[in-house]
Amino acid sequence: MTALVWLRSDLRANWHSPLDYAIEHHEQVCALYCLTPAQWQHYHYAPCKINLIINRLSALREELAQRNVPLFIINTEDFAHTPQDLIEFCVKHQMSAVYFNAEYEWDERVRDKKFKQLCDEKDIKVAKFHDTCIIRPEVIMSKQDTPYKMFTPYFKTWLTELLDHFPHPTATSSAKSTKITPDNSDLTHYKQNTDVEDWPASSDDMYKQLIAFVEQKAPDYADNRDVPAVDGTSQISHLLSIGGLSAKHCAFVLQQEYGEKISEPNHGAHVWLKELAWRDFYRYVAFHFTHVNKNFPFQKQYHHFKWDDNKAHFEAWKKGETGYPIVDAAMRALKATGWMHNRLRMIVASFYCKHLFLPWRWAEDYFMSQLIDGDFASNNGGWQWSASVGTDAAPYFRIFNPTSQSERFDPQGTFIKRWVPELSKLTAKQIHQPSKYTDVIKLGYYVPIVDHASSVSRTKALFKSFIDAQQQ
Repeated sequence: MTALVWLRSDLRANWHSPLDYAIEHHEQVCALYCLTPAQWQHYHYAPCKINLIINRLSALREELAQRNVPLFIINTEDFAHTPQDLIEFCVKHQMSAVYFNAEYEWDERVRDKKFKQLCDEKDIKVAKFHDTCIIRPEVIMSKQDTPYKMFTPYFKTWLTELLDHFPHPTATSSAKSTKITPDNSDLTHYKQNTDVEDWPASSDDMYKQLIAFVEQKAPDYADNRDVPAVDGTSQISHLLSIGGLSAKHCAFVLQQEYGEKISEPNHGAHVWLKELAWRDFYRYVAFHFTHVNKNFPFQKQYHHFKWDDNKAHFEAWKKGETGYPIVDAAMRALKATGWMHNRLRMIVASFYCKHLFLPWRWAEDYFMSQLIDGDFASNNGGWQWSASVGTDAAPYFRIFNPTSQSERFDPQGTFIKRWVPELSKLTAKQIHQPSKYTDVIKLGYYVPIVDHASSVSRTKALFKSFIDAQQQ
């Protein structure tokens, strides 16, 4: 009998426990990916991310074939249809077992539970593995046996667990035989129209990207990660989001290169490892606190918090027309490339939530609609953090000054000039606050849509009033 490996957000042919287990225990192994275009639309997937998935599947076909595992691809439209379509596939091809990696968000868990029920009815074995996170969510609990609500104590336990049980590669053997010929139909008609260029999707390209970062840039990551004009970050978040690269693989490569230095707080390798832990943490939150999957803030009392609904401000923010150069440069870069530097994500999010005082859910959806690395757990967690309504949230009174952030992290205006060319002739002193020094309208630019000082004062007052009312 044949075993099926159900691929989801783990589009790779190595560092893959379900695949390795299936090959070890079964003569024949097939892999399957379910396209869910209606679900992607519901989740606001960016066209560039959909294209990345399609391109990755095309490359993965060849990579799996090298392990003698044919890849099937079927269209199930959305999660509601996936279990039934998948079980019909299993019955048709006489699958004796199905193996897959856990996904921890709510809709995915509902889908998997339904599929398990159908498999039980057909007497098909099902086994779930845990490669999605470096440390699975159930493992890390507080001394009171409750889930952590803050990152710092979580990370301390996470790091101890990692060092005690460091991931390591398994043998990449091949399936012994297969009698099933997959449908190698063309997937290009699923690709989306977008001005964002395709990103590399082969395993060779991905591995080279990881190794180049770890060997060349990781030592200086702590210093360079906040400077958007410097190519100092890993830029593999999109590969982690679709599972082209395994987070466990990333941790392993880092440990092989730097050894005990990954535990030294000031070393760049440790700082980057902590970023991988943040990725785990947001999945941990989605798993243990399921209400964040259902449009609720982590801090539930903020569900009825009254944000503004100024659609003109929302549009100006999306287009990069706010009059704050670092914000506008970041938003324009996002639209053109499908990616945004992490420091810039924090700047534009703080400006959006604390200056424009707009609903964080609007921005959460917009980011998903643009980002090639769009990932529900991380995106949701990041926006809740910025809005001061999530776990480990920034205090409502901690508000980034976009001008001082710009002066600090883009001192010469190098990044700004690239994406806001109408300001390219301004000096390093002028470019961070151009309306203070020149007539920006004549330059084809914009006056600030809100005043920094008054916006901050208003936001602090509204938050304080809400909190005071909650405590009465």
